[in-house]
Amino acid sequence: MTDQTPPPGGTSAVAFDLKFWRTRAAECRLTDEDLTALTGIPTADWDSHLTPHTLPAAALFVLARALNTSAECLLRQPAPNRRPAPRAADHATVLHAALLEADRIHPDELASALEWTPHRLKRAATALATHLEQPSSPHRLVHTDTTIHLTCVPDLLAPKQRQNLHNCGHTAASLAPGEAAALTRLLHHTARGLTPDLPAEQIPRLANRRLLALSGEQPAAHPDVLFALGLAARPLTDAETAADGCASVPADSSPPRPR
Repeated sequence: MTDQTPPPGGTSAVAFDLKFWRTRAAECRLTDEDLTALTGIPTADWDSHLTPHTLPAAALFVLARALNTSAECLLRQPAPNRRPAPRAADHATVLHAALLEADRIHPDELASALEWTPHRLKRAATALATHLEQPSSPHRLVHTDTTIHLTCVPDLLAPKQRQNLHNCGHTAASLAPGEAAALTRLLHHTARGLTPDLPAEQIPRLANRRLLALSGEQPAAHPDVLFALGLAARPLTDAETAADGCASVPADSSPPRPR
């Protein structure tokens, strides 16, 4: 036990824990006469007369030593103000959180994942898009019939900064196991001149994730994938994707077939 000053602040914010006092006194075999002598106030009057205002700090430390405890333990601190329980997030906020997790995704797939109706998703997207239009927000919402995702406000990052992020591999979300398997199977079939064998339900997701291009008679690997494998001169920019309506594979960038 140390003679430390009681916690700072107005004494009106604290009170004595008299129940603890009496418990400690019984354990230390202190009588009512002993406690009256230590505090200067009869124990019968403690509830009405014993307060941090009426007991000098020196007497409090003496009493604490007698009770074999600290002065702080003799004080009953007010219960901290509890924060109000958080309200249920509105749909726009939930949508924002989902898009931070999901990256590019088909609206129908996102509505299904959130267990929403398409109408609820559309209303949430409208509200979120309006909210993100604030000058302080770095995000903008892209919502079409085939994809919904967040994008960055143009020109916030310098070209060199964007390139640095691209070079260190931090510009795209990690592949899910199913995506990696589907993409590997597509590249394998393409390299051998076989017909691509992709489950129909995976095609919209792979296209939204810029792993698959839908131009031509058969699905093909997205130019970004070919660029990563050294089979294309450069990746496809967002501006080119928007201008084309969908990703298209350059004619000269298809994987070479084995001889």
